[in-house]
Amino acid sequence: MTGPGARLSSGFLRVFFSLYVVLGLGLIALTPPFQSPDAFAHFDRAFGLAQGHVSNTTSGGSPGNTFPVGVYQMEVVFSGMAAGPGARVATSEFVYGWRQTWSSPKYFTVYDTGGNAPFLYAPQVLGIALGRLFSGRLLVGYYLAEIMNLLAFVALTRWAMAQFARRLALALGVFLLLPMVNSLAISVNPDGLLLALSTVFAAACYNRYHSPTPVGTSGNRPWNFWSDPSDRVGFLSLLFMTIEKPPLLLLGLLLPVADLTSHFRRYVLRALVVTGSVTFAYEVWVQFFAGPLGKRAPLAGVVPIRQLFMVLTHPLTDLAVLSHTLRVNGVLYAKEFIAGIGWLDTWFPSWFYQGMGVILILVMVGAISLRRDHVGRTLGGVAIVVLAALALMFTFYLVDTPYATGTIAGFQGRYLLPLVPSLLVVLGWPSASTPARLGRGSAIVDDYASSALVVLQVCVFAAYVVTVLHRYWT
Repeated sequence: MTGPGARLSSGFLRVFFSLYVVLGLGLIALTPPFQSPDAFAHFDRAFGLAQGHVSNTTSGGSPGNTFPVGVYQMEVVFSGMAAGPGARVATSEFVYGWRQTWSSPKYFTVYDTGGNAPFLYAPQVLGIALGRLFSGRLLVGYYLAEIMNLLAFVALTRWAMAQFARRLALALGVFLLLPMVNSLAISVNPDGLLLALSTVFAAACYNRYHSPTPVGTSGNRPWNFWSDPSDRVGFLSLLFMTIEKPPLLLLGLLLPVADLTSHFRRYVLRALVVTGSVTFAYEVWVQFFAGPLGKRAPLAGVVPIRQLFMVLTHPLTDLAVLSHTLRVNGVLYAKEFIAGIGWLDTWFPSWFYQGMGVILILVMVGAISLRRDHVGRTLGGVAIVVLAALALMFTFYLVDTPYATGTIAGFQGRYLLPLVPSLLVVLGWPSASTPARLGRGSAIVDDYASSALVVLQVCVFAAYVVTVLHRYWT
């Protein structure tokens, strides 16, 4: 298939994601355990789920669960690693971690991730269960958890990439090569699966609104959960994202933006129903299951209420806090968005961030069609993505920031990653016909871009591997 709607061939996708898996496995082997964001808490959460502990227990008023003491001993070794780029990992640390087994005595481990929805830990739980089935070594379960997370990420993003037209698929491919995205894909962090779901949601939206309109109807097709696969995939992925991070529900407004004239009220009604039900389910989870058995999680619902009261009574103060946060930490968020947090982003040189930033801008501009026919619709979609970003920061202001502080705490650039696939969809709305001369030129550029994407993939992963080798194994 050729033309502006042509999709990447199955052969190209096979090569791209085969490289992704192989190099991802290489990074898992090279990267010491627990070096991804919040890895200790997330592994504890997945480990508890693998043992059948959906909710937390309590000891001395602290939430957590009873694990083999080997889990604690294994984590202590790797938590003692220095955060600077000159830190090294000793072989003795791996040997000590390898000796820890499931049969070690029980020990109560405190962690605060009980509020995280269990379903995003499914790949990690499967990996830990397989590790227990085939090996008594706890470290085997950890590595299998990372591998299962990588395979789930690849399976979902491969499906999504196959749904887009080539120009958008190539842009998504560049996005998937960001070191921060790689870091999440090979980690035990549930944000990896959340990011994969965001690409699935964006692809479902794109696929649905680029399908032929049924005969006898006007505008886009009516939304139908039961008969339309794209509607089901899009709705379920949005639902799962919303349960984990409620502000991402704003991305669902991309659907009525795409069909603003005929089904807007119907969709808004459904969106309100989903919002209400998800909010209710989340509050029930936090109040009765996320904390110690039958008890509310610590501080759940307390700080947000106080913060929300301040926001409602002093709205200009909230705007000032948002503005100050972006002004002070904006560059840091951009670096975290591209390269990660903690152990990795302290090592990449400044030219790396600048180069990846330029590449991102170019692919986003390349995703915009020529002679657009719905500029207002596109601007509305971009505004929704921006609102979702601000809503994410606002949520952290309510939940994780001390009362009346002047800067938002706890926010990281990686939390904005799920917004990018939807932004690509906004930029890729249908456009007016392109002159044949430009269409031929665009096809040639796409062919070269496909090859360049694989080369970029190898180069980025090579830089990543060299960085890790220098960081830990010199």
